[in-house]
Amino acid sequence: MRFKLLMGLSSTAVMGLCLSTVYAGTVTYTVHSGDCLSSIASKYHTTVSNLKSLNGLKSDTIYPGQKLTVESSSSTSSCQVAAKTVSDVKSSSSSSSTYTVKSGDTLWDISQKYGVPLSSLEAWNHLTSSSVLHVGQKLTIKGGSQTLASRGSSPIAGLSSTLGYEVAQYAEQFEGVPYAWGGTSPSTGFDCSGFVQYVYAHYGTLLPRTSYSQYGVGTSVDKSDLEPGDIVFFDTNGSGASHDGIYEGNGQFINAASKKVEVDDMTSSYWASHYVGARRP
Repeated sequence: MRFKLLMGLSSTAVMGLCLSTVYAGTVTYTVHSGDCLSSIASKYHTTVSNLKSLNGLKSDTIYPGQKLTVESSSSTSSCQVAAKTVSDVKSSSSSSSTYTVKSGDTLWDISQKYGVPLSSLEAWNHLTSSSVLHVGQKLTIKGGSQTLASRGSSPIAGLSSTLGYEVAQYAEQFEGVPYAWGGTSPSTGFDCSGFVQYVYAHYGTLLPRTSYSQYGVGTSVDKSDLEPGDIVFFDTNGSGASHDGIYEGNGQFINAASKKVEVDDMTSSYWASHYVGARRP
C-alpha cells in the first residue's frame, strides 16, 4: 500500500531505493466497513492464510468492529522511492545513544526518528534487510537529530504518506477511550482536538490546542486527495472548524466524539454535510 502511494512521484525527481522494513511484535486491528482479509494482509505485509491462522478463522468472512491479531514480527524489503537529493539528512559519529525496541517499531521508523540513514543504523547494529527486531532489543544510535515530523517537512519525497499510515495506526489503539471536555490524554479522556494533538505529539509534531487553530497548520488537502494521517475538520456547531479527527482511509476517520474515541464514516449524511476541509501537518 505504501509502495503504491510512493510510485506516484515524478520519475525525473526520484530514484529507486530498496528499504528494509522490519516489524517487532503484534498489533490488534479493528475491522472497518469495506475491509477484507486481503486488504488488511496487504497493509501489514502479511498473508491472508497467516491472518486466518492467527485468528482461528475458517472462512474469509469478517465484520466491522471485529478485532484481529496481526503478526508484525516478520522482515520485509520494499523498493520504495527516494529523492535524489537528501542533503539535509546528516548524522554525526561524535556521540551515541541506545534505543530500546518497542512493539510495532521498524528500523525505518527509528532511522527517521533520529534523522540517520537506514543503512547506517543497520551497520551500527550489525543488521541486514532480513534481520528481525525483537521487543526489548537495544540499538546503538550514533549522532542523529530531531524527528522528521518535527522538522515540518520531509527530505524524502512521499514520506508523508508513509508516516500517515503510522499515525492512523497509532490513533486506533485509543478507540474506546471516553470523551472528556478539555481532555488531552488517555488517562483523563480526550476531546476532539486534544486527541489529535496527543496522537501527533507522539511523532514529534506539536499542534495547537484547539481544532480552530489546528485548521491553520500544515497544508490544505483536497477531499479527493485525502491520505491516512490527514486531519479532517467539521463544523459541528456552525462556527467553522469546531471538530476534527484523523483520516484512516476508505472514507473513515477516527475522532473523539460525544461519548468516546470512535471510527466514523465521512460519507454518512451527517459528517458529509458538516465537512469543512482537511490539513496535512
